[in-house]
Amino acid sequence: MKTKLFWLLTPVLLSCFALLPIAQAAPSPSNVIVVNTPASPVPVRDVDNPARQPFQAQAVGGFADGASTTGDITITTVPAGKLLVIEHVSVFGAMLPGQKMVRARVMYRFSVFGHSVVISAQGSNADGSSDYFVASELIRFYDNDGLPVAWEAERDSSAGANLAGLDINCDGYFVDCPTCAQ
Repeated sequence: MKTKLFWLLTPVLLSCFALLPIAQAAPSPSNVIVVNTPASPVPVRDVDNPARQPFQAQAVGGFADGASTTGDITITTVPAGKLLVIEHVSVFGAMLPGQKMVRARVMYRFSVFGHSVVISAQGSNADGSSDYFVASELIRFYDNDGLPVAWEAERDSSAGANLAGLDINCDGYFVDCPTCAQ
């Protein structure tokens, strides 16, 4: 009796599952129309634009004995006829125990303009000989004047040397710019 009931109810249960929306085919794709005014255009970004020439750089530096800042750590000089767009920056700093990295910034035009990144303490290394600090940010930074692009960092103390120093990375792209500095 139980076997007959099983064979009778199984097709009924299976047909119920087939009728559920989850078991049915996905709807066919349809066009999406976006309506905006000329005063409020849809923002777009052409990431596959062949005019973009990838840029990636790393600069390493440190603090001189008794200095609270690194001074300028040159990343690159923008070639004539190019626009440099930096989109991401990251900083790794290793300080002597008890010291803090309090500022790091990318700058151009001999320190007149710059972008500071938020520094986060990460703790100490395993043997306690260094305290680590990092920053990582998406930015939009432009330079086209042919002057060096540089980094600068600052610590909260000017006592002693900082043997471990800084590792600074940035990436973005160059774009041809006929009207940029020659």
